Amino acid sequence: MTRMILRRLATSIPTILLGTILIFALRYLLPGGPVEAMLGGGAQGEISPEQIAALEERYGLDAPVPLQYWHWLTQVVQGDLGHSYYSQQSVTAVLSQRVFPSLELIVLSLLLSIVIGLTLGIIAAVRRDHASGRAVRVATGLGLSVPDFWLGAIAAGTLGLTLGIFPAVGFTPLSEGLGANLYSVTLPALVLSVVTGSFLARHITSAMSAALDSPYVRTAWAMGLPSRTIYLRCALRNALGPVITLIPLAFAGLVGGTLLVETIFAIPGLGTEIMRSVTSQDYPVVQGIVLIVGVLVAVLNLLADVVLAFLDPRMRRAAA
Repeated sequence: MTRMILRRLATSIPTILLGTILIFALRYLLPGGPVEAMLGGGAQGEISPEQIAALEERYGLDAPVPLQYWHWLTQVVQGDLGHSYYSQQSVTAVLSQRVFPSLELIVLSLLLSIVIGLTLGIIAAVRRDHASGRAVRVATGLGLSVPDFWLGAIAAGTLGLTLGIFPAVGFTPLSEGLGANLYSVTLPALVLSVVTGSFLARHITSAMSAALDSPYVRTAWAMGLPSRTIYLRCALRNALGPVITLIPLAFAGLVGGTLLVETIFAIPGLGTEIMRSVTSQDYPVVQGIVLIVGVLVAVLNLLADVVLAFLDPRMRRAAA
């Protein structure tokens, strides 16, 4: 097991390094450039070339690009993500206020998605020849086709403003109470979990249906094992392997969904911050957010491999 984890780390580190190169290139790939962004995007005509050169020298933008990347990477390793062009605050200070609401929303949405996906996927696979199984497949198909921003607007208008079941907008910090905090993020988490839960349910249905048609399950039926044991211990356990590898992908999809959902529900998280940063060309903040998300996805991929190794004895034997 330890050898397998070390191998996964050996492949994850180059992936993260390649990601840092692409993230660093953001400041040159996006319209304008670092200096233009610091000047507000269109004020270059009001500033002399000497002042522009002074800014480039101050921020090290006059050095060769590979050297700029090396300086940026060494600062990132030390926890220094640079300073915001917009507020002049450190990016770490800016994001520290935004990370928790987004992470809480994403983790809660992922947990709800897993519960929804497992429940609907098992029903659709076990009852695949009945009306209930077909209804679940139709429901998950609709769930995959519903845009997050449309569902969020409808949910905020009906469940929030009209019926008053959940808060329509706003976020309650955990310091004001766990109940109030969960109450404020339940509705946006439900909105985000519809598409992701439907996505997982489809894959669980497919994997579990294939497991139910396999010879070892037919042998279990012939041995007279209880149906609960066959469905959960034989079929579902073997069907979970391919699905576990999809969880990091689902996490990445939830990160993209938070961009608009946080805006709709006025949640002060990374989604609203990256929208503001892109609009104001605040490249260091954009780089910091993308870097955090990339590292989290890489860590989740590693954790998914470890969990899959615990569930699948063949991977443990291969690692040994």
